[in-house]
Amino acid sequence: MGGLEFVGRVVSNRMQKTVVVAVSYVVWIPKYKVYQKRIARHKARDESQSLVIGDIVRIRKSRKYSKEVSYAVVETLRRASVYDSTAATAMVTALDAARETDWVQVAQRRLSEADVRLMKLREMYEREIGSGISLSGGVLAVSNSGLGGTGSLGAGASGAAGERGK
Repeated sequence: MGGLEFVGRVVSNRMQKTVVVAVSYVVWIPKYKVYQKRIARHKARDESQSLVIGDIVRIRKSRKYSKEVSYAVVETLRRASVYDSTAATAMVTALDAARETDWVQVAQRRLSEADVRLMKLREMYEREIGSGISLSGGVLAVSNSGLGGTGSLGAGASGAAGERGK
């Protein structure tokens, strides 16, 4: 695809003073009666070497700079958001300053939050089950004991195991 001036997106800037610009266009396919989108990749001269991948630029046909480079970047229409090391450093230092440094205080805070959650659970169990039943491991041992249970072994279970062994 040839022409004098195009608008496209920078897809590569790995070369010195040269960028690869992808220009999209559509072609009518008469056999299928549809438009087909195609992409032409033009190598363009970037004297400032300031373009990054994702920038939208306008390129214009110019003299041949090399075997494959025959376009020049006229203007940058929109800059892409790129990684900025100074902004990233500032963000990391702000996060580090906000982070708690005393691990003992962090552990105590988490323990108090767990106690609050446990108290709420106990209140919920007392409302649902009733206040007469204790909420210790005895409830679990009663509900899980038996032939197929996984609860603690009571006297009856150990006695049965002892009789089987005789």
